[in-house]
Parts: sequence; structure tokens; C-alpha cells
Amino acid sequence: MYAQTLLLSLTAHGLGGIPQTMLGFYAGTIREALGIDPSLKLLFGISLGYPDRDHPANQYRINKAPLEESVTFHL
Repeated sequence: MYAQTLLLSLTAHGLGGIPQTMLGFYAGTIREALGIDPSLKLLFGISLGYPDRDHPANQYRINKAPLEESVTFHL
């Protein structure tokens, strides 16, 4: 929940963030490079910065199923 809230907060302030879950597979290397105590568990990192909204990679959009096809509301 912390990561989700951080990513939403970044967006609210005009920044972008990308969770890097692959970092968890290299925790030992990252601990050594950054001097992080081995008693701390590393699950992922978050890359952040100002997004380049005009870059072609940021123009890609996927088709999504309509809400009615993927969610059931119980009232």
C-alpha cells in the first residue's frame, strides 16, 4: 500500500514512477552497491522522474474491457 500511495502521490505532483520488481532478484548486489544492511529486506525499487509525454513509448495505449464486462456490482 505504501508503494501504491507513493506512486499516486508522484502522479499528483506531476512526476512519474515505475516499480522495479526485478531488483528484488538482485538484492545482494544492490545491498553491496548502496551499503544497505543485510538485515533489511529489499522487495523492489521505484524509478521516478518527470515523464516525457511526447516520447513514442508513452503514446502506446491498450484496449481495455468495459467496466461492465469485468466488474460485478452488488448493491
